[in-house]
Amino acid sequence: MKLHILAGMLALALAVAVTVSYAGVGNEMPSGPHYNLNIIGAKYEKDIGESMGHSLFVKLEGKTRILMTQAVDGEFVVVDRDGTDGSAEFNIAPGYYDVYARALGTPNGSVHIESWGEFEDDEGYQVFKLGEVDLSREKGKPQTVNINDLFYVTVTLCTDWDEVTQTCNQTVTYTNEWVFDIAELLQYYWEYFNTDLKLLQVRFYPRQ
Repeated sequence: MKLHILAGMLALALAVAVTVSYAGVGNEMPSGPHYNLNIIGAKYEKDIGESMGHSLFVKLEGKTRILMTQAVDGEFVVVDRDGTDGSAEFNIAPGYYDVYARALGTPNGSVHIESWGEFEDDEGYQVFKLGEVDLSREKGKPQTVNINDLFYVTVTLCTDWDEVTQTCNQTVTYTNEWVFDIAELLQYYWEYFNTDLKLLQVRFYPRQ
């Protein structure tokens, strides 16, 4: 998944002549070109069918793992939309994005999201929690939240591991890095802990 070089080049093509206004964050989503993903809480496992669309389904109560990828020749697409069996998959188009979310549906639902990364460095296989956010549907107008911290992450990896002393002699630290640009990344996913939230709307706005 060493996508950083081509992803950066394609990001420029994607964002040409795009000016995004982020005014109105609070009750409203930002304006401007974007991709919209709906994460829908479902009470029971069911045959959802093959239509990918802009929606994926998760458990209404409990944990669903949402695997996220960024293929250099891909596009925004829900690869596996049935998360009621415990896992779903979503691919992000090449480029860099500002990401916003808001909880919709019946009031009192909430979700806790943790972003996780699996990496391979000189020490071996590493798993890190990269970020987390809590979102809830309160009474009144839904609130919009910037969730960039789930995607722009800080992580330290070993680049020189001494097998004899079992110590790391040198490290590299990625600071506020778009997660898919990290060469050592093997897998990125969300642990989506849902508590009766029927709809989470997530929008990706391309950066210039």
